Amino acid sequence: MPYADIALCLVGMSLYFNAGKFEARNGAADHSALWAALSLLTSLIALWAGAGWFLWLLAQVALLLGIAVVRVLLESRSA
Repeated sequence: MPYADIALCLVGMSLYFNAGKFEARNGAADHSALWAALSLLTSLIALWAGAGWFLWLLAQVALLLGIAVVRVLLESRSA
């Protein structure tokens, strides 16, 4: 695996981990490790499929939208 791919994986994991910590500040459950793991899995699948950095970025955005949809659905179930 080239160094650029490893760097992309680390950047994605770091951003999602910090986003999870940021969201947990408001009293929500801390899912930062889960989000980082999902980002790593998304990165590995995208890079294994031969995607470049732009498609990797689109995969990370799709993951963010997926997390947002799941969180909205879980919020509406508990309300």
